[in-house]
Parts: sequence; C-alpha cells; structure tokens
Amino acid sequence: MKLKGAAYFAFCVIFLSQMGIAYSQETKTIQGEVIDPALYLREGKHGKEFENQIYDSVDSGQTLGILEDVSGNVYLFLASEPGIDPNDMAYDYAGRKVKVTGTVFEKSGVRGVVPTSVEPLEPIPQETGTESVYDEEEN
Repeated sequence: MKLKGAAYFAFCVIFLSQMGIAYSQETKTIQGEVIDPALYLREGKHGKEFENQIYDSVDSGQTLGILEDVSGNVYLFLASEPGIDPNDMAYDYAGRKVKVTGTVFEKSGVRGVVPTSVEPLEPIPQETGTESVYDEEEN
C-alpha cells in the first residue's frame, strides 16, 4: 500500500509540474548582468551603453532582471513580500556585472530571484560633483 501511495504522489508531482502548478525553489548564486528584461527580450539590448534606457524603464515601474553569464537564462528580481521594491538591491548596477545570491523560483519556464545580496563584479564609476577645485578657491 505504501508503494502505491508513493507512486500516486510521484504521479501528482509530475502531473502538476506539467500543468504549471508546481514550482521549484532553491538558494543559488548567479553571476551575470543587471538588465531591463523587456529591452532584452524585445530588442536584444543590454550592457553599460543602455544604462540610461534601463534607468528610464525602472523609474517607470519595470522590474530589473539578471542575465546569467553561464546559461544565458534571465531571472526577474522578485520582492520578498508585498510592498517591497524588487529592484532595490540591484538598482545601482544597471547594465553592470554582479553576483546575486538569493532564493530562486521557477514556474512554467519563468525564473525569478529574491536576492539576499547583490555584489558588483566590476568597479562602478563614482559620480563627480558639479563644483570644481577652482570654484572653491574663488570663495
């Protein structure tokens, strides 16, 4: 009887996963580039040269994603709970290479990650102030 129950459970898991009801989750570290998934999927555009377009999209409500280096898979950044900005940890790294650690979810071919850490893999240029050294000398 126990074997019959285990077979039924296995059948249900396989059936539900094929129906898109079951999902998987695991803790994982992903290395890749922070992207605007819409810009990437529609036009194939990504990289530092599209940083301004990425920020325009995000500031208008688009969720960021990460394009994984190894697999080419795209993971959407997900919030840990309602009311949390899913882009918060990755916002400063638009178009840049990062290492993301977090809980990865996959359902019906869609991937997402709830990040616990986002670390840059390349230096981020520092913004320069508008006041020059010469301006300070005049005051």
